[in-house]
Amino acid sequence: MEHSSEFSVRYLTENPVPIREIIESLQSVETILNETARLLPNVIDGLQVERINIRVREVAQESPLRELFIFSLFLAFQKQLEQEVPDAITEFTGFVVPDRFDTIVTVLALVIVFYGAGAIKDLVFGKGPAGAAENQLKGLLDELSLATGKPVKVLRGVLEARYKDKTLWTRLANTTSGFFAPSKNQESSPVEVNQRRFDENIIRDIPAEFVVEHESQKHPSRPFTDTLLEIHAQDKDRTASGWYAVIPEVSDKRLKLKLMDGVSAAEIWQRDNVRGDVTVLYDRLGVELVPREVHLERVIGFS
Repeated sequence: MEHSSEFSVRYLTENPVPIREIIESLQSVETILNETARLLPNVIDGLQVERINIRVREVAQESPLRELFIFSLFLAFQKQLEQEVPDAITEFTGFVVPDRFDTIVTVLALVIVFYGAGAIKDLVFGKGPAGAAENQLKGLLDELSLATGKPVKVLRGVLEARYKDKTLWTRLANTTSGFFAPSKNQESSPVEVNQRRFDENIIRDIPAEFVVEHESQKHPSRPFTDTLLEIHAQDKDRTASGWYAVIPEVSDKRLKLKLMDGVSAAEIWQRDNVRGDVTVLYDRLGVELVPREVHLERVIGFS
């Protein structure tokens, strides 16, 4: 089943936004939507997301800046769980109820954004008292819990399991930073996401972009979705060592490959070409970024 939705972001800025910040925000939304697709099966029982297709429909650069995305989720449904799934899935057909499902997707995406805001504050300041951004996250988790039937504790556990890896934690912080960059650089202007407004006091609570860049500049990372991996070495008994791959989109050099949670060695054993979502880790040598390691986060298919 294919389900398409809109994802709209408006930055209520008074002045034109630089192209660099527009590109950064577009890339951040793409990462957020990919993360949303990855976590959806953890919040809706019986749902499987086979892949996601994201397109930019409109970028209106005059003030306020508006970005409109169309994303298509290709969904499958576990029929054996039909009696256990929440009302977000219709009982007899297994199809998602569009209106409610879109609400769940929007709220989950915002949960990821504001969980990333917490990652920024932890990287910059360490643990501290809750602010406006953390209170916003709590409210969104309550809303997501009500919509899905999942306790807030379980939803927090999903987030903690996903972002326990330091590389993913830092990448999430930078994604949230890029998402808010057009607003932060214009006096923390309000932001609207699918007609949900977040005012200056919330945006102001999130540390500035340059601080996060400073914290992660030694070992930056970049996500790549639905990219080709040419497997050059394999080890069926291990996931963190013994694997090497070439990512043509990144480099023609063989890089160390680590299989992350959700990817088993058996799943890609004896496969020469794999398509999946990866995070590439880099070393900064002077002004150059040199890829050093690849984390395979999700297998999409084989070619």
